[in-house]
Amino acid sequence: MTRQKVIDLLAMSRFANLPTVWSNGLLGALIGWAVFKPEIYPIHMALIGIALSCLYLGGCFFNDWHDLDFDQKTRPDRPIPSGRWKRGTILKFAVILMLLGVCLSFAVTPASGYSAAGIVMCILAYTKWHKVHPISFVFMAGARALIYPLAALSILPWTHFQHHLSIFIILAIGLGGYILGISLTARAETSKTPVSDVQKTFPILCLCSPIVFISGPLIANQNGMALIPLTLFVVVLAFTVRQLRSNHNVGQFVSRTLAAIPLVDFLLVFAIAPHPAFWVICPLLALAALGLQKIAPAT
Repeated sequence: MTRQKVIDLLAMSRFANLPTVWSNGLLGALIGWAVFKPEIYPIHMALIGIALSCLYLGGCFFNDWHDLDFDQKTRPDRPIPSGRWKRGTILKFAVILMLLGVCLSFAVTPASGYSAAGIVMCILAYTKWHKVHPISFVFMAGARALIYPLAALSILPWTHFQHHLSIFIILAIGLGGYILGISLTARAETSKTPVSDVQKTFPILCLCSPIVFISGPLIANQNGMALIPLTLFVVVLAFTVRQLRSNHNVGQFVSRTLAAIPLVDFLLVFAIAPHPAFWVICPLLALAALGLQKIAPAT
C-alpha cells in the first residue's frame, strides 16, 4: 500500500476527529459514574472506546461511499472518484466497522448496544439526506448526541438513566446547537449571495449554545468553578471566529471548531470529574485533534 493510499484512507475516515468522539464518550461515562457511582471495569471502558471509534470511522467511510456521484462532479480528486480506492472496498470497511461497533457495545451492556444501533440509524439517515434536505442535520446531531447515553449506559442501569434523561437532552441541545453553528457559519461565509447581519449573527449564537445550556445551569446553581472551563471555551471560540473574519478561511474554521468539541464536553467534565487529573483530558484531546489534522484533514 502506497503512502498516498494510507493518507487517503485516513482522510476518508476523518480519523483526526476521533479525539472528539472519545471526549464525548468520557463525558457520558462520567455522568453514569456521578449518578450511580458503580465499580468501573477498565475492559468495559476500553470496549466502549473502540466501539465508538469503529462507529465513527465506519460512518465516515459510508458517507464517502454514498457521495461518489457528488464527488465526481465537484471533487474528482478524492480517493474514490479518482480511482485510488475502489468504492466496494470502502463500503466493506464501513459495514464491518459499524457492525463491530454495535457488537462491541452489546458485549458491554444491551442498553449500550441499542444506543449504538441508534447511532448507525442516524448515520444511514444523515448520509441519505444530507445533500438534499436540511432535516439531515437532526440525524447528524443525533449520531453525536447518542454517544453520551451509549457511554453512560455502559455503567448506568436503565432505571437510573430514565430518571436523569434531562441531562442527556440538555447535552444534546448544547452540542447540537454548536454543530449547527459550525455548519451555518461555514455556509454563510461561502455564500455567493450577500448575507445579512442576522444570517451572520445567528450561527454565532448557535456556537454559543453550550454556554447557555451547559455552563448556564451550573453557574445558576452557584458553581463558581464552572467559570474556569467556560473562560477557556469562550477564548478559543472568540479567537477562532475572529480568525475566520480576518482571513475568510472556512476550511480552517471548520477544522478548528470541530477540534474544539472536547472543550464543549469540558464545560461539564470539569464540574463532575472525580479527580482533578480528569481536568486535563479534554484540553489534551482538543490539542490531539488539531495535531492529527496535520496528518489528514478533519472534513
